[in-house]
Amino acid sequence: MDKAQIKTQGLAFGRSVQTAFKTVVMYSVDHPAAGKALQQAYDTLNTLLQSSPQFTFGYTDHRILLNDLLTDDPILVQLESEFTRRGIAAITFLGGISLAEFKQALTILATRSRDIEAKGGITPYLAEHPLSRARVVPAKKQEDGDTQLDTDAESYLLGEKSQAEQGLGGMPGMEALLHFAQAEGEADALQKGTDILEMAGKATEAALLGQSTDPREVVGTLARLLEEVTPEQFLSALPTSKQSLLRGQSTEEIASDVVEDVTVSLVSNRLAAAPPGPAATEAESDAIRVMTVGLSMTRMADRLLEKLARTLNEANLPPEVFQRIRQGIVWNGLSQEAKREDLLKLTEYDAQTFKRLLDYVKECLQTRKYDEAVQVATHYFTFLDAPSPALQAELPRALELLRLMADPPTLAFVSTIAERLGCELLDEQFLTGESHTLLGGCLADVVQLLLPHGDFESIHRAGSSLEQSLARDPHQHAECCGQALARLLPPEAAARLIDLYMEKRGDAGLAKTTVKLLQWLGETSGEEAFRRLVEESVTHNRMLLLRLLTQMGPAGMEAARKRVADDRWYVVRNACVVLGELDDPEIAQRLRDPLRHADARVQQAAVTALVKSHAPEAMASLANALPTLEGGVAEKALEELSFRKDPATVDGLEKFLYLSKGTKPAALEKAVQALAVIPSERAARVLGAVISDPGHTPFVRRAAAEKLLRSTQPVAKRLLEAYVRVAPTDPIAVAVQRTLQREISR
Repeated sequence: MDKAQIKTQGLAFGRSVQTAFKTVVMYSVDHPAAGKALQQAYDTLNTLLQSSPQFTFGYTDHRILLNDLLTDDPILVQLESEFTRRGIAAITFLGGISLAEFKQALTILATRSRDIEAKGGITPYLAEHPLSRARVVPAKKQEDGDTQLDTDAESYLLGEKSQAEQGLGGMPGMEALLHFAQAEGEADALQKGTDILEMAGKATEAALLGQSTDPREVVGTLARLLEEVTPEQFLSALPTSKQSLLRGQSTEEIASDVVEDVTVSLVSNRLAAAPPGPAATEAESDAIRVMTVGLSMTRMADRLLEKLARTLNEANLPPEVFQRIRQGIVWNGLSQEAKREDLLKLTEYDAQTFKRLLDYVKECLQTRKYDEAVQVATHYFTFLDAPSPALQAELPRALELLRLMADPPTLAFVSTIAERLGCELLDEQFLTGESHTLLGGCLADVVQLLLPHGDFESIHRAGSSLEQSLARDPHQHAECCGQALARLLPPEAAARLIDLYMEKRGDAGLAKTTVKLLQWLGETSGEEAFRRLVEESVTHNRMLLLRLLTQMGPAGMEAARKRVADDRWYVVRNACVVLGELDDPEIAQRLRDPLRHADARVQQAAVTALVKSHAPEAMASLANALPTLEGGVAEKALEELSFRKDPATVDGLEKFLYLSKGTKPAALEKAVQALAVIPSERAARVLGAVISDPGHTPFVRRAAAEKLLRSTQPVAKRLLEAYVRVAPTDPIAVAVQRTLQREISR
């Protein structure tokens, strides 16, 4: 690459790392939500490493380091601060780095700065967490606050460059060949033609597999070595037929022929060893890539392809294998415009053409040609208009394309596809069967791509489609739409959604959307909201969180149920409030202990919750708790019992009257009132017992007598007459007798 290409690709890599960093910090490096961002960053890095043995990215003097190039990009300022906080000046990635090794390096970058500082800085931290095929250049803070590299940046970059990158033309051919072959040993040992041929094969293979510097230099190095040892010395190691063919040719021609043979051998062996199925498809893709590199090394396309065709034929591989590889090589040589035209002509996709689509989109995104990427991706998704078999064929792999497109410049496209999938899910022709299940699963997967970008409106629409589909027949759609809705959002999203609810509380529409998403998230959201409520110190924020919990439905209810037995009174009080607002059907059982709590504020909240309840047992539970309620709280409970007139409360009222006689006259009078309005003989008999119980104050007994005198229950008069006969001289009995006589005289 020239410097302009390094700058373009290097900055694209930095932006992709910055996006991956945000996702990894939110989730983890192995979380599915981080997969797309990490893969894109890794692909961009591999593009850089194809033309360089290593790539260094970092910061110095508030500028961006891209190998030996210093540049600026305001978008990457945030990433600079993350590097600085962790004491990192730069990271050098070596050629051949695997995705797992790249993730390992990103894990170091996402490590909390305080964890690194706890180990004494980045250097000792890396000693405990070594990296493979990546090196970190530490930064050291001086007392004045300036940041200085432990080693000079320019010296480091120049010193760490491979000799090939600095130009191996000045190095003896044997030493250069050993370097390319990544082999140890003395150059003087390469005296035999067989040794040179072996090293030439290793050097070529390393270049083909992307493990060394510019592959084109291998041919030049081998040609220079042949001049040093004489071609005849090398030709003696070749088969007789090959010797006669190459004798008299230039060293460049001999070197090219050797490289071609190694390339063809490597490709044919891999193709022959691959079992049928996906492995064979992957082997063909590798073959196309290796052959493309081989062509860049020899520039003899026809001869190289002719050798490959002959070798594959000898290996008894089908002729179509060679044709697919040849087509792939031709494809790689097309311009972007020609590739786009070819893709727009496709109406069906096999494994190879789909991979071309992915590669083209990657290329467009890396070069910021977003409109072109959207155009070919839109054309591909016309399969959603096709019959069900086409849908079943494409949906499982369509997510690969959407992962590529899930970046801010093309995120609107992903949102559009999510909405489209939701519409297809509700289409009657896909109501059941494999297509319907695939649509629901794919829709849930697309939501995972939208979440890191905060596109909650699109996520809400997707969830609404799943919920609507599930409602058509909850039993039939439990395993498709129900399961997709259950995994719509990861548990980690709860914290972010609650933050959004708190920050945007003035936006009613967004608040409604956020609450719905939290409801779909389920138990995790309720737990997170209640945890924050317990820890929150600002009154206004506590009220918001309490309101949020009461809007969550089952998620808030379950979190509150777990906390009614908490040791902290304010936690129990809040739990009572939530259960009351949500009208928990089990509230009578759940609030038994809070009704008997030592703190009157908890009792008050529990009574208020039961008052709001429509549960059949709520009033009976309230009546049974009367003896333990604080005076004022008990009076409020009795007022509600009088209003409800529930026969199920008679036992509780009787117990309260029995246990509280001689005390709480105001509360006892209200209990008498509550019994009097209950239309049952049992309530009347309890009042009769109160009148005849000398343990009650005359005030309470008189109140009970007055209620019985007004009662419409037939048993009321008999109870009064019986009491008059038993205690004729009791003042209350005398008053009752006069009232009864007046009624008789009428």
